[in-house]
Amino acid sequence: MFQINPEGFKEALKIFKESAQTTPAYKSFLKKHKINPARVKSYSDFLKIPLTDKNNYLRAFDFTWLFPDKKIPAMISASSGSSGKPFYWPRGGQQEDVGGRLHERIFRDIFGIKKEERTLVIVCFSMGTWIAGTFTMSSARWLAKHGYNISVITPSIEKEDAVNILRDLAPIFDRVILAGYPPFVRDVIEEAKAQRVDIKKFKLNLLLAGENFSEKYREILHEVVGIKNNFSGSSSIYGTADAGAVGHETPASIFIRKIASGNKRLALAFGLDSFMPTIVQYDPKQVFFEMVSDEMIFSSRSGIPLLRYNIHDTGKLMAHYEMRKILKDCGILEKAKKLGFEKWRAPFILLGSRSDVATTFYALNIYPENIKAGLENKNVYRFVSGKFIAHSRLFNNGRDQKLFIEVELARKVKLSLNLAAKIRQSVFDSLTRLNMEYRKLHRSIGAKALPNIILIKFGDPRFAVKKAKHRWNKR
Repeated sequence: MFQINPEGFKEALKIFKESAQTTPAYKSFLKKHKINPARVKSYSDFLKIPLTDKNNYLRAFDFTWLFPDKKIPAMISASSGSSGKPFYWPRGGQQEDVGGRLHERIFRDIFGIKKEERTLVIVCFSMGTWIAGTFTMSSARWLAKHGYNISVITPSIEKEDAVNILRDLAPIFDRVILAGYPPFVRDVIEEAKAQRVDIKKFKLNLLLAGENFSEKYREILHEVVGIKNNFSGSSSIYGTADAGAVGHETPASIFIRKIASGNKRLALAFGLDSFMPTIVQYDPKQVFFEMVSDEMIFSSRSGIPLLRYNIHDTGKLMAHYEMRKILKDCGILEKAKKLGFEKWRAPFILLGSRSDVATTFYALNIYPENIKAGLENKNVYRFVSGKFIAHSRLFNNGRDQKLFIEVELARKVKLSLNLAAKIRQSVFDSLTRLNMEYRKLHRSIGAKALPNIILIKFGDPRFAVKKAKHRWNKR
């Protein structure tokens, strides 16, 4: 069972005491729930504090009341709005220092960048109101101010601009870091390849965020760009508009995830069922996590101080010593040590999927990861771009339901009934293997549960990444 980190709780308690004195909304919130801040001294006391979320706290007070002394920090981003109306999230210099140090760990300790290397960071996250683009840019600038020979350019989600940069600007740098949302990064590198840009000549790393992807997907990206080390060639950040950059993959966490994909004993120890989660490590002094009813609750000195805040992300928390014991029991601890397992002595997050991005089919959740696995099958992935849109529809006056999956084909691949059948079988195999509820449904209703595949030519506007993320389903 996950145990609290003493240093992390000490910092969370400090934030609580400060917020209870200086933040008008939190003072009012505690008064409403009859919590006397002076009596909160231990973790058992802390557990009595009600959880906060957007509805009962952030939207319940005047916006200015959410900040210490009503002072709004300098930079503002917005949540993606994937689960409702966007919310505006300010952040200050302290949060950007935390982001800078996190990116330094990735650049220096994982990618192996030296301060004197002439490095180009190409930011392909959306540069609108969303946090990922501006936060990555500010983190790269933080590194430049702290002795790294880094230049940053922000093509955002303009694919043509990103390809032009790879062709015309990137060759003069010693190192290139391509940062972006995984499906868009794949779009960029596939387009660059089609335009005969020799990406493989670069010393390239990938910085990813915003999406769970499989180890097979990582291998596909690495193969296209010529990255030979699957454990240190790329790293994915777990971040939120609420708390900024929370944690990131390490070579050891990537190795653990890769092994768990094919090791039933390890997967069972993690309690995995419908898909392989992203596994990251995080600093408990920066973000203090708890688990309540399978949801991750955190306290953090964000731009808006957040105490026992429910972001409604599911997952599992695991202390470093707990992970060590599991790896030892599974006989892979020594291999993990060679990839820095003892160096990165931080707790782990096994990040679950959100139900609000799933497609509902006969009252069960079909997660994007379940379908992605089918499209990444070795017999299929070269024919598709990797993007799809899933939805279900009712028929026969609501008595029956069908699952439709619109699949974008790869460049120059033609529509084919045989290909549609091959993709259907591959997706069906992944659904029955990964989603226990779907497996039961198929046993119950048979062929009615089979997915209907609709092939769409490459470049169709519905698959363009227009804002922060691609929508994997439609309501």
